[in-house]
Amino acid sequence: MEDKDILDLYNSRSEDAIQQTADKYGNYCMHIAFNILSDREDSEECVSDAYLRVWEAIPPAQPKSF
Repeated sequence: MEDKDILDLYNSRSEDAIQQTADKYGNYCMHIAFNILSDREDSEECVSDAYLRVWEAIPPAQPKSF
């Protein structure tokens, strides 16, 4: 799914937005978090927190790119 389509899901408050974000960026986010934290559970929690913050930010934020 394209980033624009994912942003549209967030703007329409579809919970599928989080799943689509995880499908597209989950491995990348986990890789970064694990490199910093060196703990799988902490990394999963960090990534989940990031998804929540995106959910809370869009809308009202209207980013041009994801």
